[in-house]
Amino acid sequence: MATLEIFDVEHGQCSLLSSDAGAHMLIDCGHNGGTGWRPSEMLRSRRIFHLDELIITNCDEDHASDLPNVGDVATIGILNRNPTVSGRDLYHLKAHAGMGAGIAALADMTTGFSHPIVSSPDYDGMTFRQFWNRYPDEFDDENNLSLVTVMRWPRIDGSPGFSILYGGDMERPGWLRLLQRPDFINEMRDISVFVASHHGRLNGFCAELFEWSGLRPDIFVISDSGIQHATQETISLYRKYARGVAHYGRQRRVMTTRQDGWFRFFIEHGQAIMASS
Repeated sequence: MATLEIFDVEHGQCSLLSSDAGAHMLIDCGHNGGTGWRPSEMLRSRRIFHLDELIITNCDEDHASDLPNVGDVATIGILNRNPTVSGRDLYHLKAHAGMGAGIAALADMTTGFSHPIVSSPDYDGMTFRQFWNRYPDEFDDENNLSLVTVMRWPRIDGSPGFSILYGGDMERPGWLRLLQRPDFINEMRDISVFVASHHGRLNGFCAELFEWSGLRPDIFVISDSGIQHATQETISLYRKYARGVAHYGRQRRVMTTRQDGWFRFFIEHGQAIMASS
């Protein structure tokens, strides 16, 4: 059984996937400035000293703020990010806005992850596909260069099982560019959970993503904090595109870390049980 956790890191993102085979994947490594929670301390407390894979979905600080500390606690086998953006490119992209310690660490790490992957970690049957826009010929801003990731656990009979879509901080122009790809449109089928782009901000919402691809997740999860950045204004927009799930006796279509806390998905044979705290 695999366990996927989405942590409450306020207006940021951090998830951990752990498999029965002992593999661990960290998806982003933001921290919670209000509570002091950090993924590095979580890894240390659980005695996880090696990450088979680290995925950075967006090259903004709220997705990587604890990366220097994570690197001190755990070795990292595979570093996964938009492959068209080099460490040097990151310094160029951040020249005006400034670069935080997390993204600086990411830029410096990129030179150490240049060898081809010869074997993939065992995530209890999970496979994933990733999509991105190219720098600099398609986009030259961090959000539209987000790494969109779709993870799938098929059922024993091979039919679609549990799946989750991480949108990073992709904005509408970036979604529209990806929608020009038939393989991307095809991948939007049978999505269980959509971690909403840009923490629920309006500029991350793209109606065409749903209308053109037929994407209808069971539920949206928004990683956000208190009312800021208009993250609550999109809940009604997302709600109409979700099929809905029963959660503690209520029908839910949109859930937020601000209101619901952490999320845990226990995944076995393509079926998932969700809990929040």
